[in-house]
Amino acid sequence: MGQYFLIANLTKQEYLHPHELKCGAKLWEICANPEIGVLAYLLRKSDELGGGDISSFEEHPNAGRWAGDAIVVIGDYDSSGLYDYIKAHFREITNEIAEEYNKFIEIEDLKIGR
Repeated sequence: MGQYFLIANLTKQEYLHPHELKCGAKLWEICANPEIGVLAYLLRKSDELGGGDISSFEEHPNAGRWAGDAIVVIGDYDSSGLYDYIKAHFREITNEIAEEYNKFIEIEDLKIGR
């Protein structure tokens, strides 16, 4: 078995579920999986555009959505109870973000859920 993790934004009370990203939920699996690039997409911080960047703020409204927020990768074995609290009270945004992220990535083999 093992410990499973969520990626959570404590500020916005949202989370990503690694399994919905077609990624394992153990820490090693998260770290070794290219689908976790979605986290960089959410944490993007810039008010300008450039080569290799998003094409427009209108087409990619969630790029940078989590920039500056308190983010944790929380395990279900953690004694704080935060993992269960997040699952019960936070909004999962995985599928919503994955769709937008896949439009940004464009390359089929690099998309979430390929």
